[in-house]
Amino acid sequence: MPKQDANPYRQILRRHVPEPVLALLLFLMGVWLWENHFGEASGYEQGTCRIALVKIDRDLRLAEATAGLPPLLRTVLAIDDREKVLKTAVDMLDVLGTEQALSQEGKYALAILEPLRRGRDPATGPFAALGLPPPDPDSIERRILAGSDAWWDREFLRKAGRPGAGEVALPAGAGESDPRNRGLALRAIVARGAVWLLVLAGLGFLPHVFRSYARALRSRGQGYTGHWPVALGIAVFLLAYLASLGFGKAIDFSISGVPGGEGAAPVALPSWLFVLLDAAARFVPALIALGLLFRRGRHAVDRLGLAARPDGALVLGSFALLAGVDQILRHTLGASAAPDPTGGLSPMESGPWGLILALSSACIAAPVAEEILYRGVLFRSLANRLRVPAATLLSATVFAIVHFYTAYGLVSVGMLGAACALSFAATGRLTTAILLHALYNSAIKIPEWIVYHAPL
Repeated sequence: MPKQDANPYRQILRRHVPEPVLALLLFLMGVWLWENHFGEASGYEQGTCRIALVKIDRDLRLAEATAGLPPLLRTVLAIDDREKVLKTAVDMLDVLGTEQALSQEGKYALAILEPLRRGRDPATGPFAALGLPPPDPDSIERRILAGSDAWWDREFLRKAGRPGAGEVALPAGAGESDPRNRGLALRAIVARGAVWLLVLAGLGFLPHVFRSYARALRSRGQGYTGHWPVALGIAVFLLAYLASLGFGKAIDFSISGVPGGEGAAPVALPSWLFVLLDAAARFVPALIALGLLFRRGRHAVDRLGLAARPDGALVLGSFALLAGVDQILRHTLGASAAPDPTGGLSPMESGPWGLILALSSACIAAPVAEEILYRGVLFRSLANRLRVPAATLLSATVFAIVHFYTAYGLVSVGMLGAACALSFAATGRLTTAILLHALYNSAIKIPEWIVYHAPL
């Protein structure tokens, strides 16, 4: 009787994934992707109109408070002028109105912003057409005095020539003198400026980046991880990803109120529990994949470089390169994109717990879990058969497609995926890709929270 091979990793490498099984997994994921990209829209989530109004309000405040800055600096800081913000605001609210997602507050804002966009008196706005009574100046003044007014409240009183407007600080140029506006402008300049300081620091490492990427394109996998059959790697990736979808759907179903019967209200989760469930949903696919490919946790850590020191120069240089490419994409593909009513903001990230969610989810859990799954498993498996250039392109494409963004977002996320794949291939350390991913997400989420989600 032949002696059985006791090495579990040799046994894993000899596993054969039947083609019908692989085809079924690809079909299931393809159906899900098609449904999410091209299926019938499910409508906007609760709170979409409110977060859209917050973004419009703060963008208009920024436009007024920074009107004296040089145009180039405003462009670098992603601050549009008043006319462009008004146009975008009306377009966003029109989209919500078309989808029957415009609240009373949103209708009120639209009725004022629409004539302002055209340079007309806001008192002539389409209030009646939107089913609204004429604005009550006394109510507006009370909101202003209480500090709960929106940008368009003061603008309505000022443009309408409300008697006694000076008593509520409405002279010409009041937008620039409003301390909230000045504070918001300072926040934007500091937060977004800090990101550009990192970009400038990274520019000095671009030669190192190009040398590393060139080395990555010629690299070949070594050891156990360099010999995974591509069919095995893709099957593990698909199984892990589909399992995470099932986990997410189970959570959504449990808190939707459906199990409680018809008319049951959704379950209101404590903020801390929601943060934990979100992290669990992100880590499930990575843990499943590692469990199928490794027998011990320390083996996965060693083989994938999950405890190795990251290449900081490569991270900073890659980040600077991605920031430059993103500016080009933003002013080409992004300029022609349909307006997003939320501007990419999530109602779940408002307030202190929203910051904790953004940091734990987008800046910690997502970089670790996604780099394990997309680069440690999918890219590594593809590179073992197709080599690094093709594996980089394919894995980055999959990474972009599952994120459901506009054309600009898809290309931008795809570029991040490619940079992370090349960083991993160049160093053999997944920590380098994780740190790059975390820095990229943090450079978006932290300034975004400071400008749009933190209280004024």
